[in-house]
Amino acid sequence: MISKFPKVEDNNIEEVIRYNKKLLIIFSSKGCGYCQLSKNNLLEVIDNFPELAIYECMISKAPKTIARYNISSVPILKLFSDGKLVYTGFGVRNPNDLYYQLKSFFL
Repeated sequence: MISKFPKVEDNNIEEVIRYNKKLLIIFSSKGCGYCQLSKNNLLEVIDNFPELAIYECMISKAPKTIARYNISSVPILKLFSDGKLVYTGFGVRNPNDLYYQLKSFFL
């Protein structure tokens, strides 16, 4: 599966966080089956959140970012609001669970 999400790396992540009012970053790894499942589940619900920018960070391409955000496994979802980290989700979330977790930030 080719990711539909734009990529962030060490050189552009801070700009992306500042630029997007509501931002979700999925941290993943090439060849990670759980990461693919997590991205597929995210694709099932993103149309419900048009104001949410979604990016992907491949851990192999962002060692400074991985250290800064204490990423020790993948997949991990990090939600930012107005430049501040407001939520971290670990592991695979089913689409229903993911929908309600994200919805709670947009009420």
